[in-house]
Amino acid sequence: MADDPIDRLYGLPLEEFVAARDALAKELRSGGEKERAAEVKKLAKPTRAAWAVNQLARTHAEEVKALVEAGAALSGAQEALLGGAEPAVLRSAAEAARALVDALAAQTPVDGATKDKVRATLHAATVDDEARAEVASGRVLKERAASGFGGLDALVASATPPASARKSGSAKPAGPDPREVRRRRDALRRANEAEAEAESALDGARRSLEQVEATITARKRDLAQAEAALSEARDRRERAEQAAAELDRG
Repeated sequence: MADDPIDRLYGLPLEEFVAARDALAKELRSGGEKERAAEVKKLAKPTRAAWAVNQLARTHAEEVKALVEAGAALSGAQEALLGGAEPAVLRSAAEAARALVDALAAQTPVDGATKDKVRATLHAATVDDEARAEVASGRVLKERAASGFGGLDALVASATPPASARKSGSAKPAGPDPREVRRRRDALRRANEAEAEAESALDGARRSLEQVEATITARKRDLAQAEAALSEARDRRERAEQAAAELDRG
């Protein structure tokens, strides 16, 4: 990550992001890379929770890699279950993913509600391909919604046989209904797609706002320069009037 200037941006302290992004865009523009400079200028500042996840991707790279692999394994286990595999396979994958989410969340440099958002984002990386790729890249822009956050626990619970059956050994775990698993996965996919569309709209609105703010700043600068020029012109005119009046009196 350190060799890529954009990756370096997402590894900086959050309060340094905007200044560093603008400086990189200016440097690229000065070097003749106008298109890339424009792309960099449009990069959105991460939310605090997203920034915290990006830090984990850098400071705990091996654990994040394991989380990504656990998410892929969980997806495979769900597919295997639909194909008739034993529920224990799904249970094992879900427990491994949950343990990694807990371990990483405990290492995050934030707390309170922001920490909860970090945990939700890490959980999303175990059940959603797009979130998984984003977390792996260390360029998360916005925390993932906690919708379906109980899903990981639900997977563990649904694939765990009742205590009475475990003790007696007389009943075979039924496991989750494959149709219900498919239904929930489809619902989660649709929810993720809707959220992604909303995030895209938000990013577009944020970029538009930044452009408007930049225009306002430029116009304020022009106004200040115009006001200064007017003040100077008035001073010259008053001095000229005074000089002319002195000549008339003389």
